Amino acid sequence: MSKNNMKYWEERQKRIYLAGEKKVNDYYKELKKAFEQAKKEIHSVINDFYIRYAKENKVSFAEAQRRLEKAEIGELEEFIAKVNQHMGEYNLELNNMSIKARITRYQALEKQIDAILQRLYAIDYQYKGEETLKEVYKDSYYRTWFNIDQYRGFHQEFAQINPRTIDELIRYPFNGADFSSRIWKQKNHMLQQLTESITTMLVQGRNPQTLAEDFARKFKTKEYEAYRLLHTESSFIIEQGSLAAYKEDGVEQYQILATLDMKTSDICREQDGKVYDVDKATVGVNYPPFHPFCRTTTVPYYEDVENEGTRVARDPKSGKSYEVPANMTYEEWYDKYIKNNPEAILTEKKWKNRYADRKQYERYKKVLGKDLGVSSIDDFQNLKYNNTEKWEETQAYYRYKKKYPESNQEYFKINKDIQELISKGVVAEKIGVAVKPIPIDYEKMHKHALKRMAERNLKDQDIKGFIKDAKVMFKQDNDRRNVYYSEKGAAGIIVNEKMLITAFPASSYDEGAKAIMEVLKKHGK
Repeated sequence: MSKNNMKYWEERQKRIYLAGEKKVNDYYKELKKAFEQAKKEIHSVINDFYIRYAKENKVSFAEAQRRLEKAEIGELEEFIAKVNQHMGEYNLELNNMSIKARITRYQALEKQIDAILQRLYAIDYQYKGEETLKEVYKDSYYRTWFNIDQYRGFHQEFAQINPRTIDELIRYPFNGADFSSRIWKQKNHMLQQLTESITTMLVQGRNPQTLAEDFARKFKTKEYEAYRLLHTESSFIIEQGSLAAYKEDGVEQYQILATLDMKTSDICREQDGKVYDVDKATVGVNYPPFHPFCRTTTVPYYEDVENEGTRVARDPKSGKSYEVPANMTYEEWYDKYIKNNPEAILTEKKWKNRYADRKQYERYKKVLGKDLGVSSIDDFQNLKYNNTEKWEETQAYYRYKKKYPESNQEYFKINKDIQELISKGVVAEKIGVAVKPIPIDYEKMHKHALKRMAERNLKDQDIKGFIKDAKVMFKQDNDRRNVYYSEKGAAGIIVNEKMLITAFPASSYDEGAKAIMEVLKKHGK
């Protein structure tokens, strides 16, 4: 066969990885359904609890802390037994679910939720997850062995897998803790978060329907944690299957093969192309996976075979694949195709910052809503990295809107022009920030305001007109005062008391006030 060995191994190791990834993704689809079912069951027991113990349409925390009666303890025991009726079939260690005779209603609710989570994490997550990982290992082992034999010459028979080997690998803490420990840590954290939310609901006397959004967010987070753990574990299992095949088939050395695209981590970039002895392979040090979601694989390395041919790289802009020399490392590829390519560097920047940018996008969307002007994380990153002027304005509006939620883009633009007048000394800096007017109590009058009204011959109706027809309102005195400007006059109020404190006609406007009116005309106010 052709000695284009890198291309041969690259294609086949990719197939092994994709086959394992498909098995995990297929299993994860079912796990998501199990999470959704558990969420519905937990909502159901909370609603039952609420209906049973509600008084005057709410359950007090004190009511929740009362002890169960004998009959209720029996009902709780039956509930837990029913939820866990199939648990023993899987020979899994369970947390102690014993029920004390002096248990409170709140503790009983927690026990019910714990039982549902135990079933979810023990059967749907751990047991079925481990079965999937076993299939992934077998597939990787036999595929790698077959590929080696096809390349070097077939053996008469395959060595069979020892089931104990797979069990030991699943329990191996390659990333600080084993698969089972990480699962139960996630479960315990989930129980803690849910019970904290329930406690808050009881203390505040809220309806359990208010938990829906909070629970949905918490379950979504735990689903993602499960997805990350499964993919990291499967990467480990896939590579362990390959490593076992190397040992069984006499492969003495392996070469690190990273993916030539912008998503590859720094450690995988640095490891790409390096050759190590099979008997010295150490996960996370010189053997993948090197991190969560690691895509780096290994290929057999034969000193007697020249590394001819090509390997595959991916264009960062189009996403299309192209071929480069087989002996080109990631660093060499980066220097030649990426380093001096602005579009490629931008693509890399977006990828590296994707998690932080998504969080920032959610914050901006929550504060600005439709005013953000983009509706996806991709559009947000394009705004952030491709339009400097627009991004700076968006940042400024975000800060402004966060401080003054009642405001809008129109007042923000007015404020920018007013700030320019302040910087030039035309308007006194104490004028503050332009924001949308808020209602005031016209019946309240400060004695200072009454004096000024008398001096300036202003009536109540005049003041109401100043405020009603105001073109803009400014914050003063650390947001304690609002001053409304109209074409006929201005009025100031004390915000907390909604009380009028001063007023003056437009004929009394100083140069700063006149400049403000010019800005308003510019904006069509």
